[in-house]
Amino acid sequence: MKSPRKAYEDAKVHLHVLGEEHEIECKVRVGRTQVPELLPLARSLSASILAISTAHVRAQGKEISCQKGCTHCCRQLVPASPIEARRLGEVVAVMPEPRRAEVRERFVRAIARLEQVGLVDPRAPKGRSSLVSKETTSSAAWDDVSRRYYELRIDCPFLEGDLCSIYEERPIACREYNAVTDPALCEALDPGIEIAPRPSPMGDVLTKVTGELTGKRQAGIPLPLALEWARVHGKTVERERDGEAMFWALLRVMEEDGA
Repeated sequence: MKSPRKAYEDAKVHLHVLGEEHEIECKVRVGRTQVPELLPLARSLSASILAISTAHVRAQGKEISCQKGCTHCCRQLVPASPIEARRLGEVVAVMPEPRRAEVRERFVRAIARLEQVGLVDPRAPKGRSSLVSKETTSSAAWDDVSRRYYELRIDCPFLEGDLCSIYEERPIACREYNAVTDPALCEALDPGIEIAPRPSPMGDVLTKVTGELTGKRQAGIPLPLALEWARVHGKTVERERDGEAMFWALLRVMEEDGA
C-alpha cells in the first residue's frame, strides 16, 4: 500500500537577486489545492529576499531605521493583494468579541472618512477595490491617492497602542517596507524616503499570478477596503489548481518582475 503523498515538499530555488545568485529554501504545496495556499509560500520567499536586501544595504553602510513603536508607515496607504485581503477577512472573522466588532468599526470609520473627502466613491457598488484619482496613469494615480490618504492621518485599523495587532498576518507590503533614511522623512512622506531594495515586490507578484490562476483580472486593494472587498469578492480567488503548477507560475512572475 502506497503511503499518502506529503502535503508539502521542500524545494530549493535559485534566484538572481541584486546582482548575485542565491539559493533559497521553501516549502511547496503539492497536489490539488486552493489558490490562496500561495500566501505562505509568497511570504516565505519575500522574507528570504528581504534578508538578502537588508544585508545588501548594510554592506553599503546603511541600517534599517524602522523600529518597534514607529508607526508612520501605519498611516500610509498599504496595498493588499486579493489573497491577502481575503486572508485579512478570515483573521477578523475569528477574532473574539468585542474585539472583532471594534476592528470592523475602525474599517467602517476609515471608509466613511475616505468617502467624505472624495477618495472613495460612495455611489459605487460594495466590494470597491480602488481609490478615486483624476490622474490618468496608474503610477501617477497611486502617487496622488497615497499623498491625499496620508494627509488624513488615518490609523491602520489593526494599529493598537502603536503596535500592529496582527503582526504575523500583516500584508507583504508592510513586511517589505524597510526604510534606511531618517524616520522624519516617513513622517512627512518625503520623496527622499529610501527603503531597502525590493527586487520583486511580492504583493504585486501575488496580485498578478492570482489573476492568471483565476482567469479574472485582479488589482491590489487599498487596505481600508480589504474587508469590504473580501466579503463581496473573496470567493473569486477560491479556485483549485495544482500546487506545483502554482509554484512555477509564481516563480515565473517573480522573474518577469525582476527577481
